Amino acid sequence: MMQDNTTVTNGVSGLRYGMFIPLALIIASVISCCFSYSDARQNITNDLNDAILALANENSELWTRPDTVAAIRQMYETTHKPLIYQASDVNFKNTSLKEEAYFTLALVDKKNTAPKIRGNKIASDSIMLVPERTTDGLAIQVQGFADCSMASIFIASDQTLPGILFSLSILSMASMFIWKRRKQNLPVSTLISPPVSPSLDGIRLTPMQRQFAQMLLDAPDMKVDKRILCETLWGNKSNAEESLYTLVRRTKNALAEANMEIICNRGDSYELRVNY
Repeated sequence: MMQDNTTVTNGVSGLRYGMFIPLALIIASVISCCFSYSDARQNITNDLNDAILALANENSELWTRPDTVAAIRQMYETTHKPLIYQASDVNFKNTSLKEEAYFTLALVDKKNTAPKIRGNKIASDSIMLVPERTTDGLAIQVQGFADCSMASIFIASDQTLPGILFSLSILSMASMFIWKRRKQNLPVSTLISPPVSPSLDGIRLTPMQRQFAQMLLDAPDMKVDKRILCETLWGNKSNAEESLYTLVRRTKNALAEANMEIICNRGDSYELRVNY
């Protein structure tokens, strides 16, 4: 019996190529997760922009008054920081931003620029409010910021599609390992090809030679006692053993072309051996 190497090779190759499926799903999940995260961050920026625009339209006259400008200037000269406006009373689409967002008011002119806000923050576009009676290029710069951590942005993002893709990758990977385990636990009989039954088809034999060879093929272990062969083929003929010897010699030559060999076992029996 010979092992079916083709089946084993195809199984290993199928498993190798099948692993590309969960790998592709994981990559797609990571990419879609990054896009969802980027969209959530952009939504926060857009929310800040909408809120700061509404806030600037509502308070532009108050923030550009001379006394307000003077107060902002004095505060900056003292603290060197912009005026911070808390956003607890500002309407956001994302209500959680009320606790994380704030706005800054800073004086900007030819000599001074708006101070930089340090840290990893989400910043909105800046709006310049110019007082009506200014001659030195003075302006009030209004800008919004949000102290959103990566975790909070990730929670706010839509991770439905990445979650589905990741779940599919886990399921496909698990199915691959189960399939591999089943392949390894298959009984040996399924991995070993059954021997090909020998046949006399296509071999040029006389009727007597074919009867003799068929008796060997049909016998257990393809071995028949010499006495039984003589009685079956020639009955009570006196010179049956000589006839059997001649028949064996001629049949050997015919069967040799089919990789079959007749073996004499100590003169007691004849055996047919098939060479695969």
